[in-house]
Amino acid sequence: MNAIRMSLLDRAFYLLDSARSPQDFTLVLHLNEAPDVERFYTGAKSAMNRFPASACCIDKQSWVWRENKYFKLEIVNTASECETTPALERFIDERFDLRRQPPVKQILVMDGSSRACLATRFHHAAADGLSAALWVGHQLNVAYGYEAMQVERGAFDGPVLRRVPASVRRSRFAFDGASDRLWTTNLRRSGARRWLTIGFPATELQRACRRAGGFTYNDLLATCTLEVLTRWNSTHEDRESKIGIWLPMNVRRESNGGFGNGTSRIRVYARYDSNVNLIEKCREVRRQVSWTSAHGEWAVPDIPWFTRLPHPIIAPLLRGYLNRPSVDMATGVFSHAGSAMANAGEAFRHVERIECVGLLHPRQNLAINAATHHGQTWLSFTYDPTQLTTVDIKELSRLYEQQIVFARQELS
Repeated sequence: MNAIRMSLLDRAFYLLDSARSPQDFTLVLHLNEAPDVERFYTGAKSAMNRFPASACCIDKQSWVWRENKYFKLEIVNTASECETTPALERFIDERFDLRRQPPVKQILVMDGSSRACLATRFHHAAADGLSAALWVGHQLNVAYGYEAMQVERGAFDGPVLRRVPASVRRSRFAFDGASDRLWTTNLRRSGARRWLTIGFPATELQRACRRAGGFTYNDLLATCTLEVLTRWNSTHEDRESKIGIWLPMNVRRESNGGFGNGTSRIRVYARYDSNVNLIEKCREVRRQVSWTSAHGEWAVPDIPWFTRLPHPIIAPLLRGYLNRPSVDMATGVFSHAGSAMANAGEAFRHVERIECVGLLHPRQNLAINAATHHGQTWLSFTYDPTQLTTVDIKELSRLYEQQIVFARQELS
C-alpha cells in the first residue's frame, strides 16, 4: 500500500493552513556531543521508514508515499551561538507545500563545537506533538547509535482514537459566550512567529504537587497560565476578562500508539474566586479537567461528508464555522509534554534544552508550550511579532516566572 486516506483531523489542519496562520510547529533541541551530519541523515531516513506518513505528500484527500527523496535537512554553520536564532527564524517563516514536499523538514545549526541545535518542523496535518517526539526520538537514537536503522518501510499505522457513547460540545464551566482574546496592540496577523523560552527546575515542584494532593504538576502549570493571562488582560483593560485556555489532550486508545494526529482539546477556565489560595485554584482546574474528560468534550466527531467533499468546497465552510464569534477558541494555548519526552528514547540524554514553537489559530494570540525533561521544565512563548512586541513577551514571561516563585512558596 502506497497511500492512506487523510483522517478528519489531518484534513482539518491542512484546510486551516494559511499564510497568516501556518498550521505547523517546530521542536527545537539543543544537543551535546552531536554526531556527524551523515548520522542525522541516516536517522531521518530510518524515521521516515518507521513512520511512512512523514515521507508522504498530499494528493487529493490521501497521503501518498514519496520515499524520502524530498526530505530536506538544511545545514547551517555559524561563527557563534548568537547567529542561531536568525537562522531558526528564517527556517520557521518558510511555507509548507504538502503537495510537493513531505510534512517534516529540519535545520541543523552547528557552531564548530561539539554542540548543535536541531530544529524539526512538523505540519500538523500529519503529526501531533507526541508523534513529533517519537519521530525525532527515533532519528536521534539511530544517529547516536542506540538503535539500528530501519531499512524497510513500515506500515501506515495511524492512531486509533478513543470514543465515548455520548459527548458534550461545551463544558459546564464555560462562560456565556466565548472567552476573551488576549490583549494585544494589533489584531492583524502577519503569519510570522517568534518565541521566547524560559526554564526552571521541576523536580521539587512535582513532589510538592503530590504532597498537596488533588491535582497534578500539569494542573499547576495550567493554573499558572490562567493566572498570568488574567493578570495580563487586567493590566491592559478596564474590565474583567473571561479567561480560558485551550488544552491539547491525547485521545489515542493506546497512549503511545500510532504516528499521526491523536490529539484533540479541552478548555479550562479561570472560574475560581481570585482570592482563594493557589492550591484551591489548582484543585478547581483538576475538577474541570476531570469533568470535561469524563463527559467527552475532547471527542472528535464522526463527520463522513467532511472527508468526502473537495478541498475548494470544504475549506471556506470550515474556516467560516470556526471563526464564528460564538466558537470558544480560548484566550491562549497551553500544552505540556512530560511523558512524551520521557518515552522518546535513550538519545534524549544528549538533549540539554527543549523549545517548541507552537501554532496559532487566527483568534489565538499566544501559545505557551511546556516540556519537562531530566528535572527541568522549559516554557516557550510563541507569538506573532505584529501583535505582541519583544517587550510584551518578556513581560509575560516575567509574570510566569513570578507565578512559579509564588507557587514554590505556596506549596512549601
